[in-house]
Amino acid sequence: MSAATSSRAIGAVTGTLFKAPRTRTGQWVRNSSFHEGAREERRWKEENTFSPSEHNARMRAAEEFDRETRAPGKRNGSLGHIGLEVLRFMLRLRNRKTGRLDPSYSWIAEQLGRSRSAVAAALARLKEHGFLDWIRRTRVIEEPRDDGQYVEQISNAYFFGLPGKIAEQVRRMLRRPSEVVRRTSVEQERSQRRERATKAADGAASIIAGVQNPTLRAILERTRRSLESASPPSGRNEAL
Repeated sequence: MSAATSSRAIGAVTGTLFKAPRTRTGQWVRNSSFHEGAREERRWKEENTFSPSEHNARMRAAEEFDRETRAPGKRNGSLGHIGLEVLRFMLRLRNRKTGRLDPSYSWIAEQLGRSRSAVAAALARLKEHGFLDWIRRTRVIEEPRDDGQYVEQISNAYFFGLPGKIAEQVRRMLRRPSEVVRRTSVEQERSQRRERATKAADGAASIIAGVQNPTLRAILERTRRSLESASPPSGRNEAL
C-alpha cells in the first residue's frame, strides 16, 4: 500500500470516528415558529387578561363591527357568524389569571361542531381585522426520530387584539354604565327616598299625637295628610 493510499484510509477512519454531529435544521416545522415558552407567556399576560366587563365589551364591539360591515342583503359581515362564534369561544376559553390560550384547530372545531377548514378560515378573518393574533410554536422531541427530526409542531399561542376604532368603542362601553346598572342605581335612590319620607311621616305623626289640644291636633293631622297626598312616598311622581 502506497503512502498516499494509507493516508486516505487513515483519514476515512478518523473522519468516521470523530465526525461532527449532523446539524439539525428543523426543516419539518412551519416557518416563523418559536420554541414553546419562548415568547407566549408574557404576551398572554399582557394581552389576554382583562376584566369581565371588558370581556363583554370586546364581544359586543365585534358583533357591532360585523353588523356595520355587512353588505345589503348579505347574512354576514367581515367576521361572519362563525368568526363571532370562534371569538366568543376563545374569550371564554382563555385563562383569566395567566391569559393562556393555545387550543388546536381540530379541538376548536370539535368543541364547536364545525369543520377544521371553517375554523381556520374564521381565525384568519379575526386576525385580518385585528381581533386575534398568534404565533406558531414547536416543542423539542425527547427521543429524536431516526430521520433526524428533533422538534415537532404544536398548537399556536393566541392573543386578543383591538383595532384602533374598536379599541375606542370598547373604552366608551366601559365608561358608560349598562342599563342594568343604571336601573339598579335609580331603584336604590328611589327606595332611599321612600324610606326617608316614611320616617319623616312617622315622626310627624308621633309629634301630632303628643299635642294635648284636640283642635290643634286635628288641624295638624289634616295638614299632614294633605302634604302626604300631594307628595306620596310611593314615588309615583318621581321621574326616571
